Order: sequence, then C-alpha cells, then structure tokens
Amino acid sequence: GEVSRGPPTADNRETLALEPLGMVEPETEVVECDVLILGGGMAGCGAAYEAAYWARTRGLRVVLVEKGAVERSGAVAMGLSAINCYMGMKWGENQPEDFVRYVRQDLMGLCREDLVYDIARNVDSTVHMFEEWGLPIIKTPEGRYKREGRWQIMIHGESYKPIVAEAAKKAVGEGNIYERIFVSHLLTDARDPGRSAGALGFSVRDPKVYVFKAKAV
Repeated sequence: GEVSRGPPTADNRETLALEPLGMVEPETEVVECDVLILGGGMAGCGAAYEAAYWARTRGLRVVLVEKGAVERSGAVAMGLSAINCYMGMKWGENQPEDFVRYVRQDLMGLCREDLVYDIARNVDSTVHMFEEWGLPIIKTPEGRYKREGRWQIMIHGESYKPIVAEAAKKAVGEGNIYERIFVSHLLTDARDPGRSAGALGFSVRDPKVYVFKAKAV
C-alpha cells in the first residue's frame, strides 16, 4: 500500500510505497534441567551458587536465565558504597537477636521474626565469602570493617555485582547461563496445574524462542 509523508497539503503530496515485511520464522530451542532460576540479580546469583553446591554431588543441572547481562543486572548493577547489614559477630558487635529487635521495632511488629533471625545468623558468613571472592571492604586501623551506623559496613562496591556474577557462573557452569532472554510465561505441570514446570522466553537479540523445562523453578 501507500503511506503519505505528513498531512496531505498542497506542498506535500509525496507518497512512499512500502513493501510487505517478511517475518522470520523463529528458531526454537528446548532446554531441560533440574533446577531453573529466573533472573540473574543478587538473589538469582545467590540461588544459583547455593543450588549448584547441592546439585553437584547429585549430578543435577542448574540453569539461570537473565533478560540482560548477569554482570550488570538487578538492583546492584551499578554498584554500592555499603552493605546494609553485617552483624560483626566475630568481634562481638551484634548478635542475631539484636537485629530481630531492631526490625521488629522498625516495622512495628509486622515481620516474620524467624526469617529475620535466619538472615541475621547467616549474613556475616556471606559477607566474608564476598570478601574472599575479591570484594574490597573498607577497614579501620584495627582491621575491623568500617561502619556507617550500627548495621552498615562500607565497601568499594563498583565491582560488587560482577564479582558475585562470576561466582555464580563458575558454580553452575558457563553453558548453563542464558543471558539476554526475556521470560514471558511460566509453564505449568500438566499433571498438577498448581506447579510450575518451566518457562517460555525469547531472545532480545536473535529470532529465537526458548522452552525451559525443569523439575523445580
């Protein structure tokens, strides 16, 4: 057909003939795994690292799918200047019970204290692991982590996300990281409609559709 350029005026009578656009038939790739992780932010990378630890000895496959690049995806993509929660238990600075009291008061009692406690008792070891991976943490002359307030510790965090992303990739294996794939639908188990059995996504760079099948999502 023809589409006019601009409104039809006495000074503008040009028309542009448009040829029909041919649609490329997308390629479909089916990926089967045991554990499927959707999203490569800090939570996704942490889940991938932890899942891979338990899956390795059982011969299970863990796959992570991210709509962008894992190194710069999620809320920590551009880095941080501090880690918002560190107990400092090895120096006797705080205990998990202290953090539970703080959260309970801050949220006026609207919290799951068991979950808050679980986060608090594990956060120090996670921070120590980040430091082992290469995260620069600012320290006092005495060798303790430098604080900003009671709970935060200061870091040189420009490389925070790439450091965690590298650990996740090494844990699951480069061949199990699928980047620049936008997940649009969850797939349900035909035998149990209330259970997710995978996901459907498409590449944001190539004419390609991905069908991920998993035992756990």
